[in-house]
Amino acid sequence: MASRRVNRQLLGPVLAGFFIMGFCDIVAPITGRIAAEFPAGSRMAVSFLPTMVFLWFLVLSAPFAAWMNRLGRRRMALAGYALTFAGLLVPYLAGAGCSLGWYFAGFGLLGIGNTAIQVAVNPLLATIVPENRMTSYLTVGQIFRNTSLLLLAPIVTGLVALTGSWRLLLPLYAGLTVLGGLWLSLTPVPEPPRAPHAAGLGACFALLCNRTVLLSALGVACFIAADVAIGYLSVRLIDRPSSILTTTGFYACRIVGTIVGAWVLLRLRDVRYLAWNMAGVLLLSLVLLVTGNETVIYAAVGLMGFGMACVFATFYAAATRAVPEQANGVAGLMILAISAGAVSGPVCDAILRAAGNPHWGMLFVAALVGYMLWAARTLDKQGQR
Repeated sequence: MASRRVNRQLLGPVLAGFFIMGFCDIVAPITGRIAAEFPAGSRMAVSFLPTMVFLWFLVLSAPFAAWMNRLGRRRMALAGYALTFAGLLVPYLAGAGCSLGWYFAGFGLLGIGNTAIQVAVNPLLATIVPENRMTSYLTVGQIFRNTSLLLLAPIVTGLVALTGSWRLLLPLYAGLTVLGGLWLSLTPVPEPPRAPHAAGLGACFALLCNRTVLLSALGVACFIAADVAIGYLSVRLIDRPSSILTTTGFYACRIVGTIVGAWVLLRLRDVRYLAWNMAGVLLLSLVLLVTGNETVIYAAVGLMGFGMACVFATFYAAATRAVPEQANGVAGLMILAISAGAVSGPVCDAILRAAGNPHWGMLFVAALVGYMLWAARTLDKQGQR
């Protein structure tokens, strides 16, 4: 049980883990730059590089959670850092002009490492903060991750301007991963005692029999799918190159939303605040379904980023509170749910091909947000705090 006061010396290295989580998100933005290195016939294969990240969330989250019962949270996080470091360096050391296989190998290791980090760091944070403040601190963790995402574009742009290539991003992030790992390894973060006969994979999936855990896991899946769909659709709602600024605005407003949420969630029931936000995001998705006004589109996408800021933290905290003695298993299920993001691209692309209009894709987003609104209201009625 965490003490009432949070030890900031313990908090720093754990929050750094959230920043390093964001490193896996380099894959999608730089896929276009990697594709430019290969002939046209290979570019379709390059488009599958982001799948290497989502794939491991699906395959390894629950097994890692079961393994973590024996290994411990900090050691699991450090193993994830080591794999992330290796994954970032493999394509860099292979050199410019290397075969596509080196990128698949490197980003595969990056995805495996990031899965381990996400499975470990969320429950590790839960051990050092009071239960009634967990949602707020998980939201603070998302501030660090979103900052990592927001810095990616300026860093890549600066590296290209200075060196003519984006590739120095890989050793830069590898070095930051080493620093984060050293910081965590030198910090004695407390953990719950490991049982001699720790729960295995079956016990992890058995948690879905708990209604709160099931609602929350599906909520995380819908959140990630909606998040990816908004990113996919927002740059297509405006027919000009500058439309990529919608994504920048989305993540910038999300950071604002996480800062505001970290304060609000200390004073308000988290699932109730989530329900209010989802009602607003649902309305915004319907606005984007019908409007073609650029100003309205930029504003609506930004406000959606604000409203989506605290979703993961709230669902994760609700599930953990329901079965606190199984926090490792909950972490595995929540991170497994992230793999739902893999369906958004194909679904949105199918809608775009069928309707010929990206605005219709917002119906998919609205359906996902509608579930999150219903789940939040249901959890609120159950008395979740």
